Amino acid sequence: MLVRYSKEMLRSPFDVLANLYRYRHILMQMVVREIKGRFAGSVGGLFWHFAHPLLLLIVYIFVFIYIFKMRVGSSGESGASAVFLMSGLFPWIIFSEGLSRGTPSFIENANLIQKSSFPTEILTAKAVIAPVLSHGIALVLIMAYKVIFFGFLGTLFLLPVVLLLQIFFTLGVSLLCAALAVFFRDIIQMTQVMISFWIFLTPILYPVDMLPAWAKMALYGNPLYPFISLYHSLIMNGNLGQWQMVLLAVLWTSVFYVAGTFVFNKLKYEFADWL
Repeated sequence: MLVRYSKEMLRSPFDVLANLYRYRHILMQMVVREIKGRFAGSVGGLFWHFAHPLLLLIVYIFVFIYIFKMRVGSSGESGASAVFLMSGLFPWIIFSEGLSRGTPSFIENANLIQKSSFPTEILTAKAVIAPVLSHGIALVLIMAYKVIFFGFLGTLFLLPVVLLLQIFFTLGVSLLCAALAVFFRDIIQMTQVMISFWIFLTPILYPVDMLPAWAKMALYGNPLYPFISLYHSLIMNGNLGQWQMVLLAVLWTSVFYVAGTFVFNKLKYEFADWL
């Protein structure tokens, strides 16, 4: 029994990845439709998609930099602090939006799952990938700024690698939550509450140096911490920083991607009966 479950657990990540690749054209069509469909019929269109995170960023910059006087780096300049906030906030928006929309993805598409033989993992994957394409442009602009004015060529090549790790991490967490939400609908509300607290438990809006020693140690139990740390190091300093952050990011990605795909593969054949 243990051997069988071990083989299924090791095979699940590849099965999901193979399906996503096999139906990649459908996946990309659904991603584009997902982005366009959110604001179909509105006068502002895609403007509202970019307006919300931009206004949120402006509010955070005003509150934390100009009211609380938060400063990052040896220079203590407000510009460096603004870049620090952006380098953590936009990856967070990509993650939180992917998770919040990915968790109810099976429930919201119940008719599609019940009436056709459909690779259901695509529904969660398109919810995870859509914010990467729509908000990832902000990371590209920050990266271009650092490369042009500071010569951070390492950022140019390493940032997409960290983003790819984050995509698989988010996909794993989302598949896990989406599969469980089919049977326990409260998972959707619990995920929203968790997201609301998670941003403040992760050093996105404040530097790690502000925390006491015990809180710094507790951060190693936060799966999102190594990703944000890597973004900060790449964008602020042009390098990966501490190598243990890379190892932690790979570890958390592996754990949640394997767990998420395994639970999804075990439960997906019962989705139609419960939806």
